[in-house]
Amino acid sequence: MAPDPSEARRFFLEVTPEQGAPRLVEDDEEHARRVLRVAAGDRLLGLDGLGSAWPLRVERVTRSALDLAPDGPPLREVEPGAPLAALPWIEIAVCLPRGARAEDMLDRLVQLGVAAVQPLIAERTQGFARELSRARLDRLKRVAREACKQSRRSWLPSVHDPLSIAELVALREATATCLLAPDAPRRLLDWAAGAPNGTRRSPLRLVVGPEAGFTEQEERELADSGAATACLGPHVLRIETAAEAAAAGMVQALFRRPADHQVNLSRSDT
Repeated sequence: MAPDPSEARRFFLEVTPEQGAPRLVEDDEEHARRVLRVAAGDRLLGLDGLGSAWPLRVERVTRSALDLAPDGPPLREVEPGAPLAALPWIEIAVCLPRGARAEDMLDRLVQLGVAAVQPLIAERTQGFARELSRARLDRLKRVAREACKQSRRSWLPSVHDPLSIAELVALREATATCLLAPDAPRRLLDWAAGAPNGTRRSPLRLVVGPEAGFTEQEERELADSGAATACLGPHVLRIETAAEAAAAGMVQALFRRPADHQVNLSRSDT
């Protein structure tokens, strides 16, 4: 019996079967050849990051490449926020913590089901987070890809370029925004219970500030834009703790799986 393709190792694709001969992105292909030592006849799953996963078969392994062939129809995962999706489109707008703390946070946010992460540069953001280089942003995106594969997601979460609070407010596309504040009288779960569904074009956005907090001006800008405030508990949390706890709370509050849609991966011949 052929193995279930949904259980196969996952890799991101540079070229999908719809575009031509399938090819993995360079880093994944090198890992498959040099570390995993895949061989002819092995089966794997190729992801496009946009909800499609193709069962693939290794035809040949050379010193410099993998030759792959389609091994069945693609699997399609419903986009977050779309009808029948397990979760709405949840975005975490956060002032990144230092170094590995940010990477670990991002890994866990992807596992939890967050659809996008928006780094923020606030007035009280410390220098290490204010200087978000292209190399570090690329590193965060690689972390997101690895977490996406590990958690068996087919939609790659977006990691955006950093914005200030003024720039975030100017976007004005969020369906609902909530600023996490330890002294807020309302709990996050109470706010989530009445929140509308978030989609890619109108995300459900949670805002997490720097460890020193937002300035009064930044809080006013968020409030003037319609942002609500909510707390996670009675104590002041570290950035990554607040972001992860908020994401977990939103997932628990908003997770929906209709009785006729017990799995969100299904075969498709289109």
